[in-house]
Formats: sequence, structure tokens, C-alpha cells
Amino acid sequence: MLRVVGELAKELNESGIRYCHWKSNWALGESVRGEGDLDLLVHRDDAPRFREIAEGLGFRPVVDASNPPFPAVEHLHAVDADSTVIAHVHAYYRVVTGQSLVKNYRLPIEPMLLENVREGEASLNVPVKGAELIVFTVRMLVKHASPFELVLLRRQWKRIRKETAWLLDESALETACELLPNWLPQLDVATFQQAVRALEKPAGLGRRIALGLRIRRRLRPFARYGAIRAQIVEVRKFLNLFSHRLRGSKKGLTPNAGGAVIAFVGPEASGKSTLANEVGSWLGKHYTVERIHAGKPPGTLLTILPNLLVPLMRLLLPASRSTVVEAKIASSENPPAVSPLFALRSVSLAWDRRALLLRAHTNSAIGRIVLCDRYPSQPGAIDGPQLARVLDSPGYSSWLRRLASLEARLYTDIPSPDLVIYLSAPLDTTLERNLARDKTEPDKYVRRRHERADFTFDNTTVRRISTDRSLAETVREVKFAVWKTL
Repeated sequence: MLRVVGELAKELNESGIRYCHWKSNWALGESVRGEGDLDLLVHRDDAPRFREIAEGLGFRPVVDASNPPFPAVEHLHAVDADSTVIAHVHAYYRVVTGQSLVKNYRLPIEPMLLENVREGEASLNVPVKGAELIVFTVRMLVKHASPFELVLLRRQWKRIRKETAWLLDESALETACELLPNWLPQLDVATFQQAVRALEKPAGLGRRIALGLRIRRRLRPFARYGAIRAQIVEVRKFLNLFSHRLRGSKKGLTPNAGGAVIAFVGPEASGKSTLANEVGSWLGKHYTVERIHAGKPPGTLLTILPNLLVPLMRLLLPASRSTVVEAKIASSENPPAVSPLFALRSVSLAWDRRALLLRAHTNSAIGRIVLCDRYPSQPGAIDGPQLARVLDSPGYSSWLRRLASLEARLYTDIPSPDLVIYLSAPLDTTLERNLARDKTEPDKYVRRRHERADFTFDNTTVRRISTDRSLAETVREVKFAVWKTL
């Protein structure tokens, strides 16, 4: 169990908050470990105190930036101090349920759930099984009346069978039939019993679809949308869900404070890619996360053809390779010779980096979290402007100075990231790590990059983190640094 979940349950119980974990309690053990959402129904009168308790424990509001929010429902996230797992509380102040994509029914059964509770996992209040069986049966059968929901149900059917068997233990069906006429008289007991048996056996798909359509008709007084509008909303959300899955995000949520661009910088073999991957996997379970590499930006329409020629030019003109010229520029006190090829390549790279990073900041403005491996810094540093010495020295031609001025202007257009994770490690450590990588760089290259690892960022937060320790310790510190910014 996550410590933050145990603390939340303790605070809610001691404060007398009227609440319960109102659905999927057969898997509550998974939820309290952070493997699923905690679906808490909270009495509306207790909502302010509930929010106060949650905020005191570090829970923050998050939103679905790609879809309109459901009424009387909000998402809250907190990082567990022990495990760094993100706990997700899905707080309901009304029972809004039905299809998973639309949740088209606002059922007036809150008192039934909140007044008939027992103690569950982690001391959380849960409804008696009979009350939960009513909610579960309605949810599952209504989903059968939608072709899009049937696609999603195919992957969940084994779990649905297990939950049905768990709920029908003891005398849940009898209790449900006693509660139903008082709290949801629109759904007659006979139809309800048929629906339960159709899930238990289970009945054929056609039978379940027919029962789902019948229940939808009975619940029409509680529908939030008409049939046509509900279908339009369902199609849009299904496409959004598909889009999130393609981007590797399961939830597609974003912090209430908005998205962010987080840069991982440091010398060669300091752990930038490894830590960016760790943070991406961690955040991607809940948020829309994008990974980019500013050191090797993709080409644009203007540069894609010249970029295709770069490997050939490296073979034909090895003295003009960027790494060779950069080394001369960094080590020479006098103005070194700068070839036209190097100057054009530097401007082309600046153009591609600007395009990539401007797009990253645009995506962060619509709620995405962008993790950037490397990020341009001050002139002369790794990934920064390489022609700055041309502007400072009078010995260069006018056309070369114009290219240097253009490069500087392109880098000036790039906004600062929201957070810089500045990684460092001793040279011996980076050399050792370099030997263990799939793509090993020459020692001279690693030493030179280590010497030039002087990153300066204005108007942004920079967190310096040493990676000369275990990966688990470093990942933990980086996660909390990122969470503090979000």
C-alpha cells in the first residue's frame, strides 16, 4: 500500500468525511498500491474539507486537456514519498457513470452508496456488495449498447467475469433487489436480475446488447446528452484515446498548472538519456509526455536535403567535421579558420533546433510534458551557438559574420525551458560509462565534452544533480525535482 493512500484514508476517517470507494472494489488492493485509480465518492457538503485534506497530503488537481471535464468529477495526483509512485484519486461528488468514454448518466444514488458502507482495503470505506452490484451491473450493460465500448470491453472481459463472481458472493443479489426499488425505481427488479445473470454466465453477446439497450431506455431520464450528441462525444473521445495510446500515454491528463518543457543537460555519459527515459515512463502512465532530442533535431523542409548529404561530406572532408572544428574553436586563443561547410552546417543545425524547440513549447502550452535530451545554452557551450567567436573577432569575412549573426539570432528565438536538470559526474565515471554504452565515443571526445560542460540558463530553474551514485537514488531525486515544477 502507498503511504500517501494510507494517510489519506486515516485523515478522511478521523475527520468524519462521508465518502466511499464506490466501484471496482474487487481490485482495491491494486488501487491502494498505485496500480489503478482510487474512485472516491464524496458527499457534496464535505467536498471543501476533503479538498483541504487532500491538498495537505500533497494531492494536486489535474485535468484532461483534450476533452471537456465531466461535471462533479475531478482528478487529483500525489507522489508517494516512499516509492515515488503517482497516486491518482478520481473524486466524484455526484454519481456520473455509464459508458467509460461518455459517462452519460447522472444517477441519484449517492445516499445509497454513502449510507451502506463497510471497511475495505487500507481502511477505506466501501459500499456493501449489494449497493455496488447495482452500479456495476448498470455500468457494464450500458457499455454493451455502444460499438466503441464493445471494442474496449474485449480486453477487459476476463476482469469483468472475475468482478461479477466477487460481487455475487454472499447475499449481494438479494440486498441489491431490496435497495433497487427505493433508489432506482426506473430499473425494475426483473430486468436487473436478468442483467446480472447475463454477466454471470455470461449470456451471448446479442442478449447482452439487447439488455444494455433496454437499461439505457429505462435510464433515459438521467441522461446528460441526447442519443445523437452522446454518439458524437463518444466518437471524439474514442479518437482522442487512440491518439493518446499512439503517443504512449494511457491517460492523457495534464497538471492543472499546465504542461512543461524539461531539459536534461550535462557532459557526455552523464545519464541524460537514461534519466529522461525513466522520467518519461513514470509520467507517461498519467500524462501526455513527449520525448525529443535537441542534440540531433529532425530536419525541416528547408534543411532535410542538406542534412542527407552530411554523412557523405564527413567522409570526403573529415577536417570539416563539426567535432573537429568545435575542438579547434574551444582550444584556440586566436581566431581559428572556419570553413564555409562548418558555418552552413552550424546555421542549419540552429534552424532545426529552433523549429524543434518552438514546437516543444507550443505543445507544452496545450498541456503536454516535453522531455528534452540536451538543450542549447550559452555561446561556445555544448549545443549552443558555435560561430560566436566569429562575431567577436575582426578577422573573418563579411559573409561569415552574417552567418554567425543569423545563427545567434536563431538561438535567441528559443525560449528557456521550464526546468533544467543539470547532470554531472566525475570524468572517470563518464569514461567508464562510455565504454559500457552500445555506441562508444572516443575518449578524447568524452574528455573534451566534459571540459565544455558549462551550462548557463537565464530566467529558469536549474537543478544540479550528481549521477555519481546508484541509478535508483539519482532517479528518485530527479523525479521529485520534476514533480516540484509540475
